[in-house]
Amino acid sequence: MRKHYPFFIFFLISSFSFAQGKWTGNAKTWRYDLNGPRTVYPEKMSGEGWISNISSTHPRLFINSGMLPHFKTYVLNNQQTSFNSLVREVDLLPNDAPVLFKTTMVNQLPSGEWVPKDKSSAGISYFVYNGGAEAVKAALAYVVKGDVKYLSKAKAYLRLFNDVLLWTAKNELKMEHTGYSRINAFVAYDWISSALTQKEKQDLLGPMLDYTKKAQRNGEFKFKRTFGGPIDGNYGEESLTWYAGLAAYGEGVDNVLAEKFLKEGAELFVAMLNYREATSAGTGLLSAATVTYSFGDYPHSTFNFMNTWKSAFNEDLSTKWTQMLAYPTWFDWAKIKLVNGKMLYHGIGDLAHADNLFSIPEVYAHCAQISHIYAQSAPSKVPYIYSLMNELSAAGARESIGGSKFPFLPYILTEFDESKVNGSQKKTALPYFYSPNYGLLLMRSGERSNDTYASFRFGATIGNHQHYDELSFIIYKNNFLAIDAGSRITTAHHHNFAAQSVAHNTILIHQPEEPMPYFWKPTGFQDDGHTYYNHGGQNVKDKAKALALISQDDFIYAVGDATKSYSAQKSKEVVRQFLYLKPNLFVIYDRVVSVNPDQKKEFVLHFQNEPFLSSSSKEWGSVNGGELMVKTILPVNPVFNVVGGVGREFEASGRNWELPGGDTWDASMKLTGKWRVEVSDTDQRERTNFLHVLQTNYTSSKELVKTTFVQTASNNDILTLSEANGTIWVLTYNRASNVGLTIEKRDKDKQIYKRELTNTVETLN
Repeated sequence: MRKHYPFFIFFLISSFSFAQGKWTGNAKTWRYDLNGPRTVYPEKMSGEGWISNISSTHPRLFINSGMLPHFKTYVLNNQQTSFNSLVREVDLLPNDAPVLFKTTMVNQLPSGEWVPKDKSSAGISYFVYNGGAEAVKAALAYVVKGDVKYLSKAKAYLRLFNDVLLWTAKNELKMEHTGYSRINAFVAYDWISSALTQKEKQDLLGPMLDYTKKAQRNGEFKFKRTFGGPIDGNYGEESLTWYAGLAAYGEGVDNVLAEKFLKEGAELFVAMLNYREATSAGTGLLSAATVTYSFGDYPHSTFNFMNTWKSAFNEDLSTKWTQMLAYPTWFDWAKIKLVNGKMLYHGIGDLAHADNLFSIPEVYAHCAQISHIYAQSAPSKVPYIYSLMNELSAAGARESIGGSKFPFLPYILTEFDESKVNGSQKKTALPYFYSPNYGLLLMRSGERSNDTYASFRFGATIGNHQHYDELSFIIYKNNFLAIDAGSRITTAHHHNFAAQSVAHNTILIHQPEEPMPYFWKPTGFQDDGHTYYNHGGQNVKDKAKALALISQDDFIYAVGDATKSYSAQKSKEVVRQFLYLKPNLFVIYDRVVSVNPDQKKEFVLHFQNEPFLSSSSKEWGSVNGGELMVKTILPVNPVFNVVGGVGREFEASGRNWELPGGDTWDASMKLTGKWRVEVSDTDQRERTNFLHVLQTNYTSSKELVKTTFVQTASNNDILTLSEANGTIWVLTYNRASNVGLTIEKRDKDKQIYKRELTNTVETLN
């Protein structure tokens, strides 16, 4: 390690198979059962000797010798202002690439050695320059301008990068969560490789390969690292084998290891792309319904592999994997609105729920990638992508493409034309967004500020970053009315409350001392030694079924069967029929049958603010900007239990799972929910059917829709809704046996239509 200068600034699994709907490996097993996998391989990955198809010269990461003339023209013409700024930044970098620690984060020992004050941060964050980002900027300047001073600077910062690798490993710190600094370093090496001597190749590349090898699952490093895999973001240690293999193949540094990395990395990314293609199923939803993942880091792995395969193997993969073409549609529905460079989202999955806002300038860059990759193979799709980028730009969500993650990114997107961002393209009108594999239905009455937005979870077959929230729903009008409660946090609140069914608007079936379902725990979590039990919730995340999804202009009807989401010791039937009558009415009919009559069954609804409740009229609700009014129709004799208030906000499993922050925790946690209403039956019985009418109001001045209810001896529950505008809805449910609903719409005495809604899941063309 060189002299340190203080500075005051504050996978792959060794083998796996991709067949019969499953991946298996010696360190992990991923479940993948979506009616059999769509197994696709690039043409140039066929045969035993496919690696020989690789470009024999450098560069081969993101650009190659054949691309260089167009690449340089694009940089100097289309990105000249940005490139000139980057060059000035490189010119200002110290020539000797010093190791500068952020001295607020380290201590110096009497020996002169610097050590971290704590190990809670990623290794690169302890340094002013991590080496990788600086090296790739210098390498870019060298490739475009040809000036050897930038070659010298790129080499200097790669040496610094190796010092950072050595220091972080010695102090048992992971470099970073994603591996992006190392991708930058491998790209920098690749771009200057042809100008290096063999000794320089050994000195610069050798430590990077050695670290990559030791950081794998079976490597000698034992400190915590991120691994990833095909079913999630595919960032971290295992994914880096691909970039290491591309940079090192044929370099004479460690050819055996480089070929091993190249094979493993390619198989990993191909498995990921096949998985994403199958699970997206044309919806664009990328590996997690949790938006911070789907619109943050997850797309990078798709883009990076498609770009680097093209540069290294001269093969366009855009017609084999089209998952990203529908990505803008997923984003359009996942957002409720755009606010000052952020998206307001529904709040599904592992999220803090501080304000349900997520910064989205990176989505602008993702759209630029889509327009670049699919410009030739799907030109008809590109205008809408530019239109979305224009919308993002108008909402303040436009930034320099690449940001701090990949400084080279804006310069490799040679098929992206930013001048077209100012155009507009009318999007295809859809009645809703539905992802069958993630069990996610998104609905809205329109796209104005005073419209109603809702989500319903039913039939998920994938558990990545999902909670035990089958049959749950969220409703928004002017603010969040029916809320997804709890917060992703570093305390036990995260896994013992927020992820559990009790924190969601679903059904609970209580059984004494039922084991708490597993959910991942944050790094460094310390168990308190107590045993906590499941508070009536689900214990499986991927066994529910979608029974029906039917729509027309004035309603959306969805049915989910979550019977197998609960323990078989307490669940015989849990079916929710969710009906959205546009624009402001929801009718929820639940058929719940427990194994034993004394297993209490509850309908749960969460609010941010204290609810109002009239037990005599069975009307209740809460105000939070807008108002949600609720009427309990069934059970006929309900019991209402209001949980919340100071010290009871997150009460479940025998305690309150408080959030950190003391008495002012809710000053920052504004959408975690502080109250809930639990509805149960007065009588103990195996079957309890719940029927609720919910109405969203922009203000609290409107009355709840008028209701009448009749139970027949022939297995029907009949609900009539009479709206103020004269519209009458007659809803006839099957109380038991076959799940069904007949819907009739009338205008006073005139029938508009009558439909029997069967158990059919429609598909949108």
